[in-house]
Order: sequence, then structure tokens, then C-alpha cells
Amino acid sequence: MLAATATVAADGQGAPYAGRQVVAVLEDFRDAGYPFVYSTYLVSEDLLVVDEPDAGSPAEMVRQILEPYGLTLRQESGVYVVVRAEPAVARPAATPAPEPPPPDIETVVVAASRYAISRDPSASMYSLDQRTIQNMPDVGEDPIRVTQRLPGTAASGASALAHFRGGEENEIGIMLNGQWLFDPFHVRDYQNIFSTIDARAIDGVEVYVGGFPVRYGDRLSGMVLMDSLDLEESRHTEIGVSVFNTSLLLAGAEATRNWVFSARRGNLDLVIDPQYGQPSYFDVFGEYTFDITPNTSLSLNGLYADDQVLLVLETDPAEREQAVSDTQNTQLWLRLDSEWSSGLSSSTVLSYVDFSNRREGDLGDPEKMIARVRDDRDVEQVGFRQDWAFSAAERHLTQWGVQALFSKADYAYHGEAEYFGLQAIYIDQPPYLVRELTANPEGGSYALYVSDRWQLAENALVEWGLRWDDQTYTELDSDSQLSPRLNVLLQTGAKTELRLSAGRYYQSQPIQRLQIEDGLTNFWPAQRGDNVVAGVQHLFGENTSARLEVFQKTLSTVRPRFENLYDPLGLMPELQADRVRLDPTSATARGIEVSAEWTSGDWDVWAAYTWSEVTDRINGRDERRSWDQRHTLLSGVDWHTEKWSFSAAASIHSGWPTTDLFLLEDGVDEDGEAAYVAVPGRRNVLNFPTYASVDFRLSRRFDVPRGSLLVFFEVSNAFNHDNICCIDYDEEEDSAGNPILEYSYDYWLPMLPAIGILWEF
Repeated sequence: MLAATATVAADGQGAPYAGRQVVAVLEDFRDAGYPFVYSTYLVSEDLLVVDEPDAGSPAEMVRQILEPYGLTLRQESGVYVVVRAEPAVARPAATPAPEPPPPDIETVVVAASRYAISRDPSASMYSLDQRTIQNMPDVGEDPIRVTQRLPGTAASGASALAHFRGGEENEIGIMLNGQWLFDPFHVRDYQNIFSTIDARAIDGVEVYVGGFPVRYGDRLSGMVLMDSLDLEESRHTEIGVSVFNTSLLLAGAEATRNWVFSARRGNLDLVIDPQYGQPSYFDVFGEYTFDITPNTSLSLNGLYADDQVLLVLETDPAEREQAVSDTQNTQLWLRLDSEWSSGLSSSTVLSYVDFSNRREGDLGDPEKMIARVRDDRDVEQVGFRQDWAFSAAERHLTQWGVQALFSKADYAYHGEAEYFGLQAIYIDQPPYLVRELTANPEGGSYALYVSDRWQLAENALVEWGLRWDDQTYTELDSDSQLSPRLNVLLQTGAKTELRLSAGRYYQSQPIQRLQIEDGLTNFWPAQRGDNVVAGVQHLFGENTSARLEVFQKTLSTVRPRFENLYDPLGLMPELQADRVRLDPTSATARGIEVSAEWTSGDWDVWAAYTWSEVTDRINGRDERRSWDQRHTLLSGVDWHTEKWSFSAAASIHSGWPTTDLFLLEDGVDEDGEAAYVAVPGRRNVLNFPTYASVDFRLSRRFDVPRGSLLVFFEVSNAFNHDNICCIDYDEEEDSAGNPILEYSYDYWLPMLPAIGILWEF
């Protein structure tokens, strides 16, 4: 279920509630954005959930939970207030009665303004809980890959990353437990196929596809925020085996401490034919949190990923193409959370990153190209981040923070290629290419921010913010950036919200993103984008929500980038003859998104349509970005009971742009024969056919003497639709002996079935 097509929607269905504190359940829903308000006199800590509620909307489930205590919900000014039911229902005799409430309910209800000021007024924010991620039919139950189901995203299906509202894939920040994650992907040298984050080790994700507040910076397009699993059970264990990985999860809580440990081993090397490679990888994540004092907690976190990947794209010995990627990624961080008073809190993070990557590739095709590459990269980082929040009054919240990061990197790159046949006659293509480059950048990245959030009226919330960023490793003069932002939330009724986000966003070139493979050893100035998002969402009763957003993003400073016109899936893309450098002077992304969700009992149905246009301004002309998809339709259905779960999702969008190739006569060669040159047509004026993929997942839970077994079967691209990714051109001769171009297509992911089993106890 895509639980976040409206930001005020919460899921919670399928979670165990019986025996938990009613207060805890209400707070879970409030954290998810659902507006529940209650009195601590009416809902005291001794109230426990008597019976498991039937599946339904959050309001329906909470009414069932409250009913045994003579309580119910009343909707007022866009929030649900817990009140006494009429007539009163007797409380269960086994549960002590709470203290009687004072006569004036206004003096004891947790104020709606206190709840409202804690809400994020930003537009374009979505929340997806753990059950949604696990039940979504996506390759490998990946919490990053599931963001591709959100409106405004463009994705190939091969990579775990997506393009948010026209931006590049690297314009998305990813945070776990307050730490910016460094390159958290497996098979990073070939499409970043999986993330290194176990979906079962987190509570869920919050995703900004635009309009995020100033406490998150140095990204142009979006943020993905995650917190690790927080269980109330003293012990919980999961052991799983599937086509994609073998996993172990240990979690628990005791008094003032809790922990999560996850270990996964990729299984692709066990299921694919060895002649196509050996993609071996694993990751380990752990968090241990304990209370130092009643108001202070310390969290120790570690994430380690290791890849030993051999990929073979061409197995014929005469044309063999293969690459080896060896990557180790260690990330350690401490997080200290402190409640200094009822209105003042802080979070401090100290971090360390040690990253190394070795890529070696060989291609031996005497009809096209003979090439070799060796690319070594090492990065080390030490970081400090501190965030503060202060609320002196219920209608006012101030947040500020500071970040400092020191990094050093070592690059050593060697690439060489000799071109034959069609590859050798590309226009301006030299017969040989040799690159031997090194670089050793080091320096700091610094940031300061402040934001102020005011509830101007019962139905109006405004937040302004200002952020300053600077980088010293770029060796650029005056490269600091100022980012002002404004977010406005206005409720026009109990069920309708209007949101407006406007601001400036910058993204520096990270120290690990030096374009050395394309012959560059300099860093570019930070890219600058101005983003405006306006949206409205409306709740139709308690079961249906709809949302409309309009966005425009204008980039006035754009970093040069390199692309392959015809084959983006090569193992050594920087050495291919179709590699081009793009130097946009500006870029624009604009669009309209419409989404809706309907929930009833065991069913959830959602759909979203996006019209968008994404262009670069190059040489005075607008050119479509290579992931521009004018029309996008996403939809899905989720059905679940206590034992069964079924979900299906469809993705249909306009085919991505492509470029034609022509063979033109260009004088005569040394033998007096006509010579030809391969000339690309106008870039991205053609389109591939429509992309379509339908995925589904079916699971069944079985009770066993100890715990339960979950068995699932899923299929990606269930109808095996041929979604074109690449064109392979060859020079041939016609019947008269004249040279002509022949071509064939390659495709994104084919139909991928998978099975798995999970034992929970």
C-alpha cells in the first residue's frame, strides 16, 4: 500500500495493538501525521488495548480501541479529539479507572496548537511505513527502490535510485538515524542496483520529492529519511531466505535500552549463470541505544557494506566484456539526544566514514573497441552535526543547527581504448584514447541554518528558514551559498489543506564525485535551483484522500555532465565512442501531479498521474533531459488479512528520449574509396516506445510452534514487457556494397520471479 498519497494519512494496519498502551498507539498515529488530540486525564498511561481492532482507517481503528473505556472521537477544526462517549460504557473491571477529568475539557486536552506547531508545513512530503515497504512488489524489498512508486519520480527499474522531479539521480540525500549516508548502494559501478539498507531494520521512510526545509541542505531534488526499528518486544528475531538475499535480524528492548542488528548476504551469485559473472555482496547494520539519564540517550550506529562483483556483458571470448568492482564502505556514528527542558532539545552526531572502491574492466572486441580501465578511489570523512529545537510557546518553534565535515580523497585513474569499425568513424573520434590521471583533494564542508515556525491562526502555519553552506576542498573562491526558504500550510476546512513551498536549493559537487574518469580533475561551483511547489489535499470522509501539486524548478547554475547517447549500460561508459559532454547554461523542470488513495477494511487502492517537462538549455536551445517522461501513470492495490497479503503495482510512462544516428559520406580514404562518418542527429528529439511494468506480490503467514513463517512469491515485470534502454548500432553493407547502419535493441529488466521465506520469533 502506498500509504502516503496524502501526508495526513497513516497506515498502521496489520500491526499488533492488543496489550499495548492506548497512549502509545495514539502517539504512533500522531507521529505518522494523523491529527489525534487527547487529554491525559481521559487517556491515562494505565489504559491498555483490550482487543485487536478490525482493519480500517486510523480513525476507525482508534474508535474501536477507545470503545471499551467509554471514549470516542470527535472531529473539530481538522483534528480528532478524544472525548467521552454518550452514553458512557463501563470500563473493564481488570483495568484501574483513570482519575476523573475536570469539568472544563479545554483545560486538559493536549492543545491542537501544540500538535499543529510540530507538523511539517513543507509540500511534497510522503510517509511510507514498514509494512508498506515490505508488501510493495519491488525487487529485493528495498526501502530506496520503493520511492519510485511516488508521484514525480522517473526510474528505469534497473537502479534503486530515481530521478525526483527532473533532477539527476545523485541529487537525493539519504539519512539514517540522523546520519547522512555515504554512497549506500551495492553494485555501485553498474546502476546501483540495491541499497545497503535492510527494509526490515527500519520503521519506514519519509520522502521529500521537493520543498524540504533548511535543516536538510546540499541537495537539489529530494531527501529520504529513515529511523531504525523501535520495538516494544524484549526479543525479536527474523531469519529469511529469498532469491535476492539471506538475512538475519535481531531486535529488542529492555528498560532503558534497545537494539537492532541486521546482516544480509546477496544471493545473486548463487542463482545466475556463472558465465555472466559473480555479483557477491553483503551488508551489516547495528544500532544500540541506551538512556544515560531520563532525558538523555546515546545511540551507537554502524553500517558496513562489502562488494566483490564480477559482471560479464559479453561471454564470447572474441568479444569478451567484463568488469570487476571491489568496494568496502564503513560508516560509524554516535548520536546523543538531549531534552534540556520541556521546550528545548538537541541532537548531536559524530561520524566517521572509510570508503574504498576498485574498478577494473576489460573489453576485447576487435570489430568495435579494445579497452582497459583501472579506477581506484579512497575517501575518508570525519563529521560533526548538531540540531536544536526550541519552543517557548505552543504557537512558535525555532530550529537551528551546525554541520562540519572534513574529507580527503585519493584518485588514481588509468583508461585506454582503441576504436575499430563504426566506433572509429564517429565524428571527431580519435583512433586512440589514453587517460592517466591522479587527484588528492581534501578540505571541509560547513553549514549553518535557522528556521522559525509560527502558527499565525488556528488554521495557518508559516515557516521561514535560511541556510549557509561552504566547501573548501573545491579550491574555488567565494563558493559559499545562501538558501532562503518559505513553507506555508493553510487549512480551509476540517478536511482541506493548502501548502506552498518556495526556496533556493544548492548542491555542491561531493568530494567523491570528481569526474576524473572523463578527464576532469577540477570541481565545479555548486549547482543552484529555485523551487516553487503549490498543492492542495482533501479528505473525502475517512476512507478517501486526493492530492494535487504543481511544481516548477529552475536551475540557473548547472554542472557539466557526461552521458552515453545509445548505450547507458556499458561497463566502461567513459571510454565508449557515444560519450558526450553536456554543458547546460540552465535547466527547467515543471509539472502537475494528481494522486488519490482509497482505503476500506482490508483493501487499499491508489493511483497517481504526472504531467511533466524537463529540459536543459544548451547552446541557446532547450533539449530534453534523458529521463524526461511527459506522462506517467502509477497505480496499485493492496489486500491483506491476518494471514494473507496480496499487492500489485503498475508503472506506465512515456518512453525516454533518444537520439538518431546517421552515416554520411565524408570524402575519400587513402585508397580512393568513399569515406563515411557517423554523425548523431539532434539530441533527444526521438522517443523510445512507452515503458510499462506490472509487478505483484503474494504472501501467506503460517503459525508455527515458535513464532510464524511468512512465505512470499513476487514477480517484477510480470508480463515481460520489452522496455527499451539501449541501441546497438553496427556498420554493414547493403546488396550494392554501400555501407549502411543496422541496429538492435537492448532492454531494461525482464520478468523477474522471486520466492522467499521469513521465520519470525
